Amino acid sequence: MSSRTHFGVVDQAMKSMKTVEEYIKVGMETTLDVGMDFVEHDKDNEKQIDELRSVMKEYVRMERDLQQFMEAVECVKSTATKKNEPLDLEKELDNKLLELKQANNDAELTQHEKYVDLIDKVNEMQQPEGSYAGPATSTQIDEDIAMTQPEINTRCPYTGKDMINPVKNSYCGHHYDKEGISHYIKTKGRKAKCPVGGCGNDKQIELCDLIEDKDMKKFIDRKNRHNKKAKN
Repeated sequence: MSSRTHFGVVDQAMKSMKTVEEYIKVGMETTLDVGMDFVEHDKDNEKQIDELRSVMKEYVRMERDLQQFMEAVECVKSTATKKNEPLDLEKELDNKLLELKQANNDAELTQHEKYVDLIDKVNEMQQPEGSYAGPATSTQIDEDIAMTQPEINTRCPYTGKDMINPVKNSYCGHHYDKEGISHYIKTKGRKAKCPVGGCGNDKQIELCDLIEDKDMKKFIDRKNRHNKKAKN
């Protein structure tokens, strides 16, 4: 079977994974809705509330694992198309997955936007406006600190839109939205260069050069929550 045929099967599987990713997002939204309905009728049932937190945390974990798998697949595909000699694709995939998973920190699952949104909404319903809400949480403190820092550019230089999943170019340090820059690389091929004007890095951008920037992701999530609360 040729590499092209192999990649055709992989591309079809990736489409299915994208569908699964959408199902996970729907599950997160459903958990939020169920949580609000539940707390509205029984706001003091901590056991059930803890179960909702666990459900949301598991959705976040599934999303992380799925995204890492898709990232590993894209990286291996990129490597395989550039090398003439045969590769053990399964071994390459396992190695890339292991590399990505080594950076995992389960404590970060509770910093996901949807998990924090669930906690915030439960707290708001348990402690109506005007009641004592207790000391500020570490999340609230981080949010206040982040919003007082100098403005950080969170727009993707390629799409012109706010980044959702930011990645950093390991060579020049510029940030892009993962989905946007991946499309750019596939479209431009070997002509893909950093889209930031005036960037001195002339190296071709490859998917393997992109590093997930968790700190930037946290900042963007905090910024979005801040803007959402300001509108309300």
